[in-house]
Amino acid sequence: MRAVASAWLVSLGVATPAAADHGGPLRSAPMSPLTAALVFAGLALLVGAVVVVVVKVLTKER
Repeated sequence: MRAVASAWLVSLGVATPAAADHGGPLRSAPMSPLTAALVFAGLALLVGAVVVVVVKVLTKER
């Protein structure tokens, strides 16, 4: 347990932020990351609701 904690602390000290620069169309994203996350979370919720409805319809007692 102690070795894991020390390895974690060492990795935090060694890690540096990436210095990548994406040129062209990726330089300025069309949406903020928060907006993209909210849109995709909403889509995932919608897909989950559709799956639940389809399963309920297909397993309904006649």
